[in-house]
Amino acid sequence: MCVAPKQPKAPAVDPNVEIERENEMSQELSKKAENKEDNLARAVKKKRGGMGSVSLLTGSKGGMGYFDGTL
Repeated sequence: MCVAPKQPKAPAVDPNVEIERENEMSQELSKKAENKEDNLARAVKKKRGGMGSVSLLTGSKGGMGYFDGTL
């Protein structure tokens, strides 16, 4: 007859250690949220900024639809 070996039980967790671990996890989550917001702000700024006023005729995107050859 084959008997499965007994699995050892986990030691009791100290309440102070558990509270400290929860505090560390909450700090990490808040830090992660801040980093995510910063990265989003940078991405929006990168996409939005730097164009200034670009001519429709000489810009890299489009413009030929507005071109009038009679001018």
